[in-house]
Amino acid sequence: MNKALCIIAVIGFTLSLIAHIVSVSGIYIGEQFPFVWALHLGIFVVWLPTILKLKNKTGFSKRDRKYGDSLKMFFKAIFFDMPKPVMIISLFCFVYATLNFWLFMDAGQGGTPSIVDGKYLLQNHGLLIKELTESEYFKLKANEIRGFSGHWMMFYSVAMGVLWPKEIKVTEPSYI
Repeated sequence: MNKALCIIAVIGFTLSLIAHIVSVSGIYIGEQFPFVWALHLGIFVVWLPTILKLKNKTGFSKRDRKYGDSLKMFFKAIFFDMPKPVMIISLFCFVYATLNFWLFMDAGQGGTPSIVDGKYLLQNHGLLIKELTESEYFKLKANEIRGFSGHWMMFYSVAMGVLWPKEIKVTEPSYI
């Protein structure tokens, strides 16, 4: 079961990475590939088993976090059994998702692009921020996918590492 879930996490991570690279290029793929938003739901397919697997590890439960160096124990519970290359990818994705979130928020000016009465608008909870050109609208739609895909990569990479089957050994390249 873990092997199948790990494969789903690998596929989810790969598709998230592709969506992210395309969206960072300013290309909105949501119209041609609306299934891209299914990656959002796919996280729950692999994340729930990931949490359940971690639940019994020392350092992960709330009881363990009351005592001692809780953050260190928490990260040790998550990353201890991961193959090193997957751990590096996961840690990079965690840091990158944080940075990417701030860049995504800044580019979107705190609003959401929408089409109202044939006009391209940037709105925040129904309040008009500004009217957009078609080009600006699609750039901001690409930015939405960019914001989500950064987090998708983080969640899928951690799930991939936690669910990684013990029988599959990852050999590290000689230059690492």
